[in-house]
Amino acid sequence: MSTSARVGEWRDQLAAHPYEVNAGDFVRFHVDANDDVVSGIVRGVSAGGAEECREFRHGLGEATADTLRLFAMRRTLQGRRQASLSLVSEAMDGYALLPRLNDVPWESWLKAALFVARSLGRDLAMTRQRFAEVADATAAARCDVAVESMVRVDTLAQCHLLEVTTNFGTGFVEILVFRNTPTIGLFGAPSSLGVNEIEYHPTTNLAQLAAALADALDASLKVVTGPIGQDQLAATSFSLIVPGSYLPTTGCLSFIADALGDGGSFSVFVAELPDDADVEELAIAANDEDGQAAIYDAHRVILFCAQPSFDENVDVHVDFLDFAGPARTALSDPATASWKAR
Repeated sequence: MSTSARVGEWRDQLAAHPYEVNAGDFVRFHVDANDDVVSGIVRGVSAGGAEECREFRHGLGEATADTLRLFAMRRTLQGRRQASLSLVSEAMDGYALLPRLNDVPWESWLKAALFVARSLGRDLAMTRQRFAEVADATAAARCDVAVESMVRVDTLAQCHLLEVTTNFGTGFVEILVFRNTPTIGLFGAPSSLGVNEIEYHPTTNLAQLAAALADALDASLKVVTGPIGQDQLAATSFSLIVPGSYLPTTGCLSFIADALGDGGSFSVFVAELPDDADVEELAIAANDEDGQAAIYDAHRVILFCAQPSFDENVDVHVDFLDFAGPARTALSDPATASWKAR
């Protein structure tokens, strides 16, 4: 079989095996059969030499690149969970095969893969060399920068990832980072307004709380929940008693609950508030807003927010009473109590 035919088969196979939405949930992480399929593709391409790697990259579209990047991210977490260098190596090969420089999450997931590899005793010089064999020259040079920066990385948090523990095992919460657009200064020199990283330092196990609640909502057979990720609480959800755009929290996670049948879909926010916050007052304010419901305890609030309909002829209504019970049960679960970031 010619190189082009072999590479074409690999690309077609990758296109035929997209991940489901919840494969991107790194809190409720689960085994996915696609991992083995994509693993075989990555191993085959990366073993074929520079020409096959280049041809494979050149033919990848946006959807197949997304599948490959998600595979590499999943392998990064799996390498951490299983203390497996081979899984981390597959992650690095996956990143190396991505077609565009911006496809690679250089400052987060790739650095996390380097962090995990180093924690398992891997010489990062060897990792850099392997990456250069699979990637194109531009990506290899960018990887050099990432490897050199690892001398200043002592924790996963510096990779914008936090390790959490739930009944699903070890997971990652990716920290939201907002980078302001560089501007031109008075003398024509570029300047930057800096980077805003959203904090996540709860004292309770918010990840377990979110996972338990999402599982309970799925079990109701009235909704299907999506991936859990970091978020913020909009001040508009709490009437006029909250200044600023977002409510200060020590941690906030969210997921979408898509309705099955006639019920409306809604967003679920699970947040821990600072010690000086009046959680009861905030919850009462949130419950006064249409299309919302808030369940709370001493330091945490679960906020349900109905998603608007873009159909003018449809009046969206969600009966949140159906979901208040699971929320209270999750809040009272001792497994969601204490947690310390690692």
